[in-house]
Amino acid sequence: MSVILIVDDHHLIRTGVKNLLESAFSDMRVEGAETVATALAYLHDHADVDLVLMDVKLPDAAAMDGLTRLKQAHPGTPVAMISGTEENYVINAALANGADGFIPKSADPQILVNAVPLMLQGEIFLPRRFLKADKGETAPTSLPIEEISLTERQSDVLSLMCVGLSNKEIARELDLSESTIKTHVSAILKELGTTSRTKAIAHANALGWSAD
Repeated sequence: MSVILIVDDHHLIRTGVKNLLESAFSDMRVEGAETVATALAYLHDHADVDLVLMDVKLPDAAAMDGLTRLKQAHPGTPVAMISGTEENYVINAALANGADGFIPKSADPQILVNAVPLMLQGEIFLPRRFLKADKGETAPTSLPIEEISLTERQSDVLSLMCVGLSNKEIARELDLSESTIKTHVSAILKELGTTSRTKAIAHANALGWSAD
């Protein structure tokens, strides 16, 4: 059972996302929160959340402050932003603050249905228009691979992250609890100097990471 937390101060949005995803996926449960504070409280009490979908504009968060607070408290939990705008500067700001995806509220509902399983598998989802934009690439700012110090188990987890396995799949593969995997992921992100699972995987893949 995959658990999604939708954070939006509009009841209509929370209900719509819940009905859409639970109708599309029989093995999915969608919970709701109105603010960053209630989302943090829920995540503190429930270790089984696989993905957070969070509005950019919330009553107790300015700009990307809500995203930053969630990532600092739960760095191993993927967070995708949902927004009424899809301006490139907003998407870039979300990515810079550790977002694992970005879904415009103007998108067709089927886009959300397609995006959620991808993000549950550790992939990043961005609007097609943004992906087509002409953007310059920046060099990774994380540590060089020879300076990364991970335990043997963390190395195993990172290698499985790099081949696209979700926390739940990694837990099954390594015969560990999902909460233990989340702890390892948090430690890996800290060691790599990022709060973004996607950026950590991209950096590790670029450097040819191997657990050997």
